Amino acid sequence: MKTFIQVMALGLLAVACGHKNNTEDKLPTSSADSSSSYLTDTVRRMNPEDELTLNGTVTFDQDNVVRVFPLVSGNVEKATASLGAYVQKGQDLALIRSGDISTYVNNYQADKSDLEVAQQQLKNVSAQYKSGFASETDFLTAKNNVKKAEDELSKSANILRVYGGASGTANGASQPYFTVKAPIAGYIVEKNVNTGQDLRADNQNPLYTISSLQQIWVMANVYEQDIPEIKQGQPVDIQVLAYPDKVFKGVISNVSSVLDEQARVLKVRIVLPNKDGLLKPDMFATIHVHLPNTSGGKSDQSLAVPQKAVVFDRDHYYVIVQTGKDKYEVREVTVLKNTTRYAFIEGGNLKPGDIVVTEGSLLLYNDLTD
Repeated sequence: MKTFIQVMALGLLAVACGHKNNTEDKLPTSSADSSSSYLTDTVRRMNPEDELTLNGTVTFDQDNVVRVFPLVSGNVEKATASLGAYVQKGQDLALIRSGDISTYVNNYQADKSDLEVAQQQLKNVSAQYKSGFASETDFLTAKNNVKKAEDELSKSANILRVYGGASGTANGASQPYFTVKAPIAGYIVEKNVNTGQDLRADNQNPLYTISSLQQIWVMANVYEQDIPEIKQGQPVDIQVLAYPDKVFKGVISNVSSVLDEQARVLKVRIVLPNKDGLLKPDMFATIHVHLPNTSGGKSDQSLAVPQKAVVFDRDHYYVIVQTGKDKYEVREVTVLKNTTRYAFIEGGNLKPGDIVVTEGSLLLYNDLTD
C-alpha cells in the first residue's frame, strides 16, 4: 500500500513539473487562446513599392446608364419606383395625366371616325358605280379618300403608341395617361419625380436615372503636386468604409486632362466589376495607387508581413510566429518601411513562408509576455 502511494505522489509531481514547463514556454493560457482563435498569414518577399493614397467616391458607370425624361407635360398621378430599387425592362415607373395625351387620343378618335366615313362613302359610290349612277372619277376619288384616312389613322395610332397613351375613365370622364416605363433593367440611382408634381415637356432634369451597377466607376481626386506620379494603367487597391477588411483591385482607366475648377484636383477614373453589388454610388473610397519601383530587381526585395501582424510595445516592434500546433513565439523585428497594407521588416530570424499571426496578434502578444 505504501508503495502505491509513493508511485501516485511521484506521478502528481511529474504532472506539476509538466505544467511548469508549459508555462515557461509561454503558450497561451486562456480558453480562447487556441490556433482557431487567430488569423495567420505568411512572411513573403516583396519590392517595397511606394504608394500614393487618394480620396474618391463610387459612382455609377456613365457609359452604361439611361436617363428617363418626360415626353409629355402633365401632372404626376403616381410615382411607383423608389430610389435604389431594382426595376425590370418595361416596368412602370410613373403615371402622368397629360393634356398632350388627350390631344393625341382625340386626334386618333377623329381619324378613326374619318376612316369609317370614308369607307362608308366608298361602299356607296362603289354600288352606284356598278349601277351606272356614279362615274369612274367618283369611284377613284372615294377610294383615294379611304387610303388617305387610313394613312392619317396610322400616323395618329403610331404617335399614341410612341407616347404610351391609354384612355381610362374616372367619374365617367375620359382621363388619358402617359405611362413612364423602364427602358432597361437596373437600379434607380437618381430620382427627380414625386406624386402630384407638375411636369413640362421641356423639363431639363430626368425623372429617373437607371444603371445596371454590374460595373461601377471610382472617381479619385489627385492634387496638383501628385499629378506627375499618376499614369493610366497603374494598379490600385480600393477600400470603402462599409467593408474595411476587403480590398477591391483595379487599374486607372482614365486620367482627366483638366482640373476641377472648384476643388482644384485632377479626376482619375477606375472601372471595377460589381457583380455582387457591394459597391454603391456615393460611397466614400480610399484609393491606394501602386507607384512603380524604379530600382527594380530581386535584390531590392525585402521581407514583408501584413500590417496587422506587427505589434509595437515599448519602442520596439514584434511579430508572433507560429512554430507548431498551438505553439507561438514572440520575435523582435526592425521595421524598415510601412505601407498601407504591409510592413517591410528585418531580423527575428524570419524567412519567407514562416507563419505569423495577424488578427489577434496583440491579444496573443499580451498572453505570451505576461
